[in-house]
Amino acid sequence: MDPRTPITLITGFLGSGKTTLLRRLLGGREGLFVLVNEFGEVPLDHLFLEGKAEALADGCLCCGLEGALVEALALLRRRGGFTHLLLETSGLAHPAPILRVLLSPGVREAYRLAGVVTLVDPLHLRYYLHYPEAKAQVRYADLLLLTKADQAEEEELAQAEALLRAENPLAPLRRTALGQGVVPEEVLFPRESQGFFPPIPPLEPHVHEHQKGLVSVNLVGEGAIPYEAYKAFMEDLVFGRGVFSRGRLVRSKGEVNLEGSRSSIRFHGVYGLFSFEKGPPWPPGPRLNRLVFIGEGLPGEAVRERFFRILRP
Repeated sequence: MDPRTPITLITGFLGSGKTTLLRRLLGGREGLFVLVNEFGEVPLDHLFLEGKAEALADGCLCCGLEGALVEALALLRRRGGFTHLLLETSGLAHPAPILRVLLSPGVREAYRLAGVVTLVDPLHLRYYLHYPEAKAQVRYADLLLLTKADQAEEEELAQAEALLRAENPLAPLRRTALGQGVVPEEVLFPRESQGFFPPIPPLEPHVHEHQKGLVSVNLVGEGAIPYEAYKAFMEDLVFGRGVFSRGRLVRSKGEVNLEGSRSSIRFHGVYGLFSFEKGPPWPPGPRLNRLVFIGEGLPGEAVRERFFRILRP
């Protein structure tokens, strides 16, 4: 039996549903731990995984942060307390540099690659495939998960599957909704679940093009936000009204303290499609709002000015 700790790479473009899947996995199996990498200076996803995850660096691992990944893997190995590691990448990460680290001497003696799982949002796939990182995520997948199957029409799902098959004709393809629809063992061990070990594609060089086109606006502030002001702020961002017309919002997520609420409100958005959920009750002490917006040409200063204008200390 291989004594090395299995590590599964969970990737997928912005808003594809990685955190939803991980929450489902963590809720039904012991021994799992998640290392989360996000694009932006305000990490949130590890908070949503509630104690079974740790944030790693700000910015994509494929953009010169390979050393930080090696150090984190070594630290986790010494610390222990888990039997399987899941590495959730930023939605903008190219898999090749990360796989190069996981297969490098020193790392591969401690960890074995269980496979690459790529999540794909069928509602926005036609936009995503303009980004080379999104195409690479599909090409390197050992397992493709077509998420949000409950929200898409059959024609949309069929078109998405055809696009995915054109990029990766070999990886098993599953339809999922809210993290369900796939056997957990297949997600954790996508290479072994196929009954053989498919060859890893050549690790192509990666040019960090996404840094040129996408901007991350990160907001952290203590206080409360009136509901109507928050609603207007979000709608203006989504629809590109007023000073926000210069950019296009691609991905948004956050945790906010609405006036009069005893619990946080968490939100996730992909283009104009949003979901909201009630978070845990606020602990005693300051209530911190954390919001991340990623988009093309977003006017960062205008977003910050508007947000802090509606925040009530």
